[in-house]
Amino acid sequence: MKETRITKYIKSIVRNYPYTTTEDILLLLEKYYKLPIKVPSVYYKYRTIIRRCRQAVYRERREKDV
Repeated sequence: MKETRITKYIKSIVRNYPYTTTEDILLLLEKYYKLPIKVPSVYYKYRTIIRRCRQAVYRERREKDV
C-alpha cells in the first residue's frame, strides 16, 4: 500500500485512538480532507483503505512486542 498523506493520517488515528471506529475515521476524512463519503464508491474504497491501515498498524504492534 502506498504511503499517502491520507494513509499516514489514518494510521496515526488508529495508533493514537485505539477505540475509534471506521465510521468515525470516515467522518474525520470527510471533515478534514473534504471527501464525499456519501458517494458509495468513495465510502467502500476508503473503508477498505482503513481496514488495511488498521491491519498494518496491528502488524507493527505485534512485531514490536516480540
